[in-house]
Amino acid sequence: MFQRIIVDDWVPCLPVLSFCIFAVVFLSVTIRALRLEKSECSRLASLPLDPKSETLNPP
Repeated sequence: MFQRIIVDDWVPCLPVLSFCIFAVVFLSVTIRALRLEKSECSRLASLPLDPKSETLNPP
């Protein structure tokens, strides 16, 4: 009987807890992206997507 009370008591909290974790991660990534300097943003934008690109391995 007590096990059912304990288990049934915390189960409804899981969706709220998972949403809070998601919201914190999403907001932290968004704030970090918005606070990037323009020079860092342009440097990241110019990175090649192909790891075999010649810009990464100059001759």
